[in-house]
Amino acid sequence: MNPSIVFMYSGQGSQYYQMGRALFEQNNIFRSYMYELDAKVRELIGVSVRSELYEINKKMTEPFTRTLYTHVSIFMVEYAMTMVLLENGIVPDAVIGVSLGEFAAAVTAGVCSVDTALQSVVKQAQLVESRCEEGGMLAMLHHPSLFSSDPVLYENSELVSIHSENHFIVSGKKEHMALVEQHAKKKGIMCSKLPVTQGFHSSSIDPASDEYVAFLQKQLFLDPKITYISSVYGKPLREWNTDYFWKVIRKPIQFTEGIAFLQEEGNDRIYLDVGPSGTLFTMCKSMSILRKNQIVLPILTPYKTDLQNLDYILRNYAQKSATTVKKENKSMLAFVFPGQGSQKEGMGGDLFDQYPDITSQADSVLGYSIKELCLEDPLGRLQQTEYTQPALYTVNALMYLDTINEIGRKPDILAGHSLGEYNALFAAGAFDFVTGLKLVKKRGELMSQAVGGGMAAVIGIVEDKMKQILLQNQLDRIDIANLNSPKQLVISGLQSDIARAKLVFEAIEGITYIPLRVSGAFHSRHMLEAREQFEIYINSFVLSECTIPVLSNVHARLYQKNDMKMNLIRQITESVRWCETVQVLMGFEGIEVKEIGPGKVLTGLMRKITAEATPIYLPTEAKYEFAIPTISQPMSQQFNRDENRREGVEEIEEKPFVQQPEASVITTVGCKQFMQDYQLQYPYLAGGMYKGIASKELVVKLGKAGMMGFLGTGDLHLSQIEKSIQYIQRELHAGQAYGMNLLHTPDKQEREDQLVDLYIQYGIKAVEVSAYMSITSALIKYRAHGVKKLPDGTVSSTNRIIGKVSRPEMAEQFLRPAPEYLVEKMVRENKITRDQAHMLSTIPMADDLCIVADSGGPTDGVASYVLLPAMILLRDEMMRKYKYPKKVRIGAAGGIGTPEAAAAAFMLGADFILTGSINQCTVEAGTSDTVKDLLQQVQIQDTAYAPAGDRFEIGAKVQVLKRGVFFPARANKLFELYSQYNSLEEINEKDKKLIQVKYFNRSFEEVYEKCKQNASQVEIDKAEKNQKYKMALIFKWYLAHSINVAIDGIPEQQVDYQIYCGPALGAFNRWVRGTSLESWKNRHVDEIGVKLMEETIKILDAKLRSFVMR
Repeated sequence: MNPSIVFMYSGQGSQYYQMGRALFEQNNIFRSYMYELDAKVRELIGVSVRSELYEINKKMTEPFTRTLYTHVSIFMVEYAMTMVLLENGIVPDAVIGVSLGEFAAAVTAGVCSVDTALQSVVKQAQLVESRCEEGGMLAMLHHPSLFSSDPVLYENSELVSIHSENHFIVSGKKEHMALVEQHAKKKGIMCSKLPVTQGFHSSSIDPASDEYVAFLQKQLFLDPKITYISSVYGKPLREWNTDYFWKVIRKPIQFTEGIAFLQEEGNDRIYLDVGPSGTLFTMCKSMSILRKNQIVLPILTPYKTDLQNLDYILRNYAQKSATTVKKENKSMLAFVFPGQGSQKEGMGGDLFDQYPDITSQADSVLGYSIKELCLEDPLGRLQQTEYTQPALYTVNALMYLDTINEIGRKPDILAGHSLGEYNALFAAGAFDFVTGLKLVKKRGELMSQAVGGGMAAVIGIVEDKMKQILLQNQLDRIDIANLNSPKQLVISGLQSDIARAKLVFEAIEGITYIPLRVSGAFHSRHMLEAREQFEIYINSFVLSECTIPVLSNVHARLYQKNDMKMNLIRQITESVRWCETVQVLMGFEGIEVKEIGPGKVLTGLMRKITAEATPIYLPTEAKYEFAIPTISQPMSQQFNRDENRREGVEEIEEKPFVQQPEASVITTVGCKQFMQDYQLQYPYLAGGMYKGIASKELVVKLGKAGMMGFLGTGDLHLSQIEKSIQYIQRELHAGQAYGMNLLHTPDKQEREDQLVDLYIQYGIKAVEVSAYMSITSALIKYRAHGVKKLPDGTVSSTNRIIGKVSRPEMAEQFLRPAPEYLVEKMVRENKITRDQAHMLSTIPMADDLCIVADSGGPTDGVASYVLLPAMILLRDEMMRKYKYPKKVRIGAAGGIGTPEAAAAAFMLGADFILTGSINQCTVEAGTSDTVKDLLQQVQIQDTAYAPAGDRFEIGAKVQVLKRGVFFPARANKLFELYSQYNSLEEINEKDKKLIQVKYFNRSFEEVYEKCKQNASQVEIDKAEKNQKYKMALIFKWYLAHSINVAIDGIPEQQVDYQIYCGPALGAFNRWVRGTSLESWKNRHVDEIGVKLMEETIKILDAKLRSFVMR
């Protein structure tokens, strides 16, 4: 007989910031339910609790005590965790909750719906906060008999729970709990304050009782469907009383008695702690009543083992596959969203009033009343593309929210026609409503600017015949824009061509030709300019993975994890494959397809497609790639060398280890081919630190020592860069490596072009490119000027690109060949030749990728242990896809300051490493001695995050030194004010004075004059019209100024120094403490590089030999 499973749910006191973060980021089911609940919470309280819980700057150790937020977040995490278990086949036979945890337990037991439980949690928190005095709770580590024998305890607090013979909890009013805590400490009794602001389970919360019980009496509760162990009574609860949810936070907790009851039944049980911190797991393990054969396991803990814990539980205790559970739970449901053409006056109806938050957000983004536009259209703008698209996106979104609220479930798969695809991605959690609206607004504006184009619907013709007719009649500038059904197509092209096509098709019997009232040639090659501008725009946004599968217009297949932006970019110029999309939906057995939007255009098309076309059946793994989370297997199980060799990846011949204790197992590390290509003795690079901090002297030192450095060209004048190149080429001899940094400057594209021209002029053969959000024509030009065909027919480029990336979507762009549309554009503009274009199509944009984990300067803060393996798998996937003959090497950067860190990078699969922060504190670094003095003292905890100057407005961060300076605090204060106010005038006088006197040491007017000296006329005009933009310019002046004063070493402004720095330097300082390298004046980049590599080899050799000897 299998052991029964018990789900345990903890309550207040178990919460902390970032609880469940790993699952939220990496488990689709958990994330989906967190988003779903958070949307409901926002409707109830107007705040995203998810955003508060996962605020990036909040540390686990910071107090998380606001009752409204903690109540809700505990419930959300416990419910989402429950759904992960249920949908993976782990179903409980019993539940037990503690205090607040009984709400999630009740939902699992079928007592009430999740909506009822969530509303009850919110109402309880609101009433306790508003009606009750502040209170507190103390965990006393002593025998419970102390309570009844000590007058200070029983006169000032109430005994609310006995956890064990040496652990009990007291509760009461805030001032009374302070007396108890002080008294306990005087007597030497260990006690600990729980992270709560109310005296739960005591009379101090009684003022909320009557109103809350009255609320509960209006809710629907059923009797439990499975064994429900009550922590109010310490035994099973078989009939539900309407006031029970009040008792769970007012009555004493009898969790121990409840576990004892289960133990007395004598069955073998598996107790799973579904709460956020593993507190009930700890309590159970300490209970003497627990029999030896009982299994108790945690899942979520503060110790970052959540994924491993869940993996273990699913592998060992899941009774059936997740797919089986999903199919048993519900039939499959698809939502499809219409695109432009479905709009009509009156659409949206009363939904604008039902969802005021969405309506208000839309008004704010668009700058006009969305309700007035859709319902009344007084200015006749609803049919204009720039207004149609945002209006339809908003109405589709409102109808989606209303639908899921009505039916009580989300769809299993999504699709949208053209514009509707944005609604599908919104519903799938790829972005929030506002982000989607901003994208759609920009898309509509760009498409509306396309003039001279036209479109027509052609009915009664199939795709192949259409292509044949267009070719025969010299109409090859017309593209097929929409494949709506097997015999209904839409074509797109220049107006003159569309008019000429009308004569051709109307002459063919059985074909109907209907010109459409549009201003542009949408979904065709003629939208290339709009596509390019949209690509720049969308790359400034961060999109999330879909939590529900979405079929793309471009491929009529499920979105893959890294192609979201590219699909939306390509959609502007490529066909909408709607017929094929519906055919894929038809391939899901028993699926119900529901159109969400005004009108029934898609419903009509689906009837035609169903009658005229056959289903397309996707492979099972493709169907469930997003719907079903996969549990990571050990790498050894994922890739068997004999059965799953990875194409295009260098294989290492395996030889048995021989026990030779004195012999070295390894004498070098990294990729041999990488070192040969760059003519290096060590697979060691030094990054191009901004503004010449990675100086010409630094580059030369490393080149002469068999390593490679990159000149830090960011914000340097072209003449300075040219002189540095001349110096480097004069000092280094043939075969000694060096390279240049190429920093993406989207607002100054001409600088990129000038740099590339300079690099080509001087024959620069290695470029480190950073901060790119998309491939640019400048990069392609550099790459193209080095391409050549080898004797064996393969193509290579002598102009090598090393792409620094921290996000998979950008890595994928570098792993692809140069974008075809950009290449073609450059050929037409005579920037590259047709031969070069052809050769570019056979090689990736980058020879190598450097994966940047949490580093000094701009950073996404991701750990290398997460990032590097994922990027290696992506590289392997792209190698197989494009069949490149030569491996793209993967390097590691960020956090490398000691041999141990370097060894870890190579063990994870890095082909080379790149260091940064540690080189800034050397003789050769192009910064001031004052900065180097500060950096020499850095410890690993001495860094902080501050706003990035180049992406200040969107909240991007850089990691900087905080020890000995005020810059991080001041910069964050400026961003806080920028986020809060729309102009300098709105800021209160105290803060304005503080900034001008303490931060800037000059007035706003003086700063603005300095800004104008360096700004373009366009920027100045924009600042004069937009006060928030002007405020950003002034605040960003301080960020730039802080870098300059640091590099110049102005001593009286030391507190304002902005110094890019990561924890790696603190680790390095620790490593060299007590040696000659403790002083920066003895630190030389070449000696550091050699020492680091040699020690890394020794560490790896010792570790591998120890494995051999075991």
